[in-house]
Amino acid sequence: MRIDRLAVAAACVLALAAVPVLAEDLTIVYKTTGSGGAGTATSYFSSEKMRMSDPERDVIVEYGPGRIVTIDNKKKEYSEVTLAEMEAAMKAASERMQAMNAQMANMPAAMREKMQGMMGGGAVTVTKGATRKVAGYDCQDYEVVMAALVKTQVCATTAIAPPAPNVDFRRFSSFAGAAGSMAANPMLRNVAEEMKKIQGFTLAETSSMKILGRSMDSSKEATEVKRGPIPPATFDVAALTQGYKKVASPTAHMK
Repeated sequence: MRIDRLAVAAACVLALAAVPVLAEDLTIVYKTTGSGGAGTATSYFSSEKMRMSDPERDVIVEYGPGRIVTIDNKKKEYSEVTLAEMEAAMKAASERMQAMNAQMANMPAAMREKMQGMMGGGAVTVTKGATRKVAGYDCQDYEVVMAALVKTQVCATTAIAPPAPNVDFRRFSSFAGAAGSMAANPMLRNVAEEMKKIQGFTLAETSSMKILGRSMDSSKEATEVKRGPIPPATFDVAALTQGYKKVASPTAHMK
């Protein structure tokens, strides 16, 4: 759901404000599985920028200008969105969510329950599991279940964390307000409260989703954690998008 993706994006940006300051940059290499088979992915974290990279897609977040660049390496296209544009989309999504809540409140109970069921029910539960080692770090397992649609196994560690972004988070006060309005929805509020149980940085994740009788499975697990300076070229958008076509951001259609 578009609204859910916007809420998650907002939560990620705001959560970075609570990340402890670390002097060193962080690079994490993952082994992955998905619809395209087995592969690798790499995440890069500095105090100025973040990049998530796999053979199909790159996402670069520039904290200072508040810019997010998404690069589709298969289609040879890229798009840009600013936090101001995301804020506008969040506000519009919040208004739509409030209107939907008002409509559902006036529905008969049976119809309202059916509608909530079609939307996944919104019921999310997080259950703490065993501990294990991932990439040499102690890692705590959590099982995340969303109704009968999605089941995710997350392993998080408190031993590492990305460096804190060099950005004034007061700039995002209205962005936070839009996210807060959406979180007032009972379904999204349940998600937020349950996800607070997961403590630390995710080093491994396995997800299984069932939609219309079809199953989609994916996984990632860290194989290497490196600390130290990241070459500036890693975040060079101009070089990474050379020869690519710039297209409109999906956020442009959410207002």
